[in-house]
Amino acid sequence: MKNRFRDQTQEAKSACRVAADATDEAWVYCGSCHRAMRQGDCVLDRPEAGLSCAYDDCRSKGNLAFKSLYGWDAYRLAHQRETTQWPVEPESGECYEPGAAP
Repeated sequence: MKNRFRDQTQEAKSACRVAADATDEAWVYCGSCHRAMRQGDCVLDRPEAGLSCAYDDCRSKGNLAFKSLYGWDAYRLAHQRETTQWPVEPESGECYEPGAAP
């Protein structure tokens, strides 16, 4: 069974969160597979490695997986030109390629 963000204590969630807040409902974007997910669905195999993508078929696994996760709002803000067509609130599992309409 996978160790998910939603299964952590509030203290652990605060330490490993990707989104602006440490809630399970916060949206996260994976820069590797370009999909959205709820932060609570992200996997935490080892606390020192950080969160990784919730999708098993994501190509970003291992120690570098956490580097591909971003808070949805933070990613959209940092890449405004490439994400102008993206919704304010994504659909879980939907692919959102930068520069392309969803």
